[in-house]
Amino acid sequence: MLPARRLSLPAALLLLAFVAISTLVVAGHTHAWDAAVLTWIGTVRTPAMIDLMVFFTVLGDGEVEIPLALGLIVLLWRLGRRLEARRYLFSALSAEVVFLIAKASFQRPRPDLITKLANAGWYSYPSGHAMLAPVIWGAGLLLMARAVRHPAARGVLVTLAVVLPVLIAVSRVYLGVHYPSDVLGALALGTGWAIWWTQREKERKRE
Repeated sequence: MLPARRLSLPAALLLLAFVAISTLVVAGHTHAWDAAVLTWIGTVRTPAMIDLMVFFTVLGDGEVEIPLALGLIVLLWRLGRRLEARRYLFSALSAEVVFLIAKASFQRPRPDLITKLANAGWYSYPSGHAMLAPVIWGAGLLLMARAVRHPAARGVLVTLAVVLPVLIAVSRVYLGVHYPSDVLGALALGTGWAIWWTQREKERKRE
């Protein structure tokens, strides 16, 4: 772990947000709100939205993210951005370890308030899809945006880097496999982790 003085303000705030959300979850303070949101979602589902949310949740599956990450690493390497390729690899691997440790530590049961419409693994908090999406999709697409010269293409990549993790997170709640607080905590942790590695990559370039 980096010394605190080397954390950027956004990364530090996001990691603190994860700690705060986790504290509220453990204390049970989010339960009423989580239940209310899930119950409401169960009343407004439509076939079209379900199909759309299934699409986004699939984008967060390992069967998609692992090939994506490996492909981006190879592409960055061939573009001569080898330091960025290595940092991206390490960020993805370390995020997976952090996610597994967090899941095993909190051991929050999955929600059973509405019908589950997607596959769900073991514990609920934090959401693996929502945590890993900012690292795999967000950081990966931002690194590719750095390598692209065309402004329009760069804008599309940056937009997708921001929007896709959020949509993947929302899909997990909509499909009934996560509480809202599961994905909020996960997004805070995953985004903070991605920024942490991006910051480290910038620092290495200055050294």
